[in-house]
Amino acid sequence: MKKVIFGLGLIIVFLVVSIYLFIPAKIKIYESVPVKGTVAGVSRLLSNDSSWHEWWPEEPTFHYDGRSYLINGHFFNAFDLSVIEEKDSLDTRMNLVPYGDDSMSVDWSLELFTGTNPFKRFSQYKRAKEIKKDLHTILISLKKFAEVPENIYGIVVRKTIVQDSVLISTRRSFDHKPGPQEIDVMIQKLKDYIKKNAAVEKNFPMLNVSVIDSADYQAMVAIPVDRELPATEEFAPKFLLKNGNILEVQIQGGLYTIEKAFTELENYRDDYKHTSPAIPYQLLVTDRLKEPDTTKWITKLYYPIF
Repeated sequence: MKKVIFGLGLIIVFLVVSIYLFIPAKIKIYESVPVKGTVAGVSRLLSNDSSWHEWWPEEPTFHYDGRSYLINGHFFNAFDLSVIEEKDSLDTRMNLVPYGDDSMSVDWSLELFTGTNPFKRFSQYKRAKEIKKDLHTILISLKKFAEVPENIYGIVVRKTIVQDSVLISTRRSFDHKPGPQEIDVMIQKLKDYIKKNAAVEKNFPMLNVSVIDSADYQAMVAIPVDRELPATEEFAPKFLLKNGNILEVQIQGGLYTIEKAFTELENYRDDYKHTSPAIPYQLLVTDRLKEPDTTKWITKLYYPIF
């Protein structure tokens, strides 16, 4: 009997010593996933708290496996979150680390203190393993969502080549944002000039509206033609680099939808470090005066790039 008690005592001592030897007083938890995307795009996604539900692995958002997650703030490409379990809270940090123009990693780390009590130390060790597993699951869910550019930008961006390189254009200044009727007047003048010169239209009208200052706008309308036309005081030939690279987006909707898509196309160009040799423009597939329902307007957005 004494030998049994002595043997059990040795086992207990061995287990306790092992806990202190192999489980440190402070456990560092670290998880990382590579993401094919840009730091700027993922940062905008994470900066908008209301968008987390789109990629969070479980309902409700900010809850997973019995724990709650609270965003405390962010700066540059780092996000501070608390992991809350019952009355206990752990401070964590999520970092976005760039590897190139279109690759990065999301790193998530925290420290967990295990204490001096051997039973608590072992319990905290098990807890650390569970938290690490949960962080991995959440990061994998983020990775799958963020690697689809449409999820980041809300538009489908295609990289294609310039087909129409010879244009005839006209400009006009406004003290307000020009509407469809005013743009149509410019289009019709171009069409008359093309017809007068016996030229052939090769595609739909192009439109760019730029803000000069807080109260002034400048609209430029151009139409691709089959050959260079002579310049006048009102009309000017323009040229795009034939077979040059260009970003293309097709959308359906009115002016708000178009402006929002243009903003995201600009974000895409900037995020992927594309420089531009020319101004972006709209291709007016739908005749906006003939179609009063703006939800049916089809517009293609183009952004020339190097």
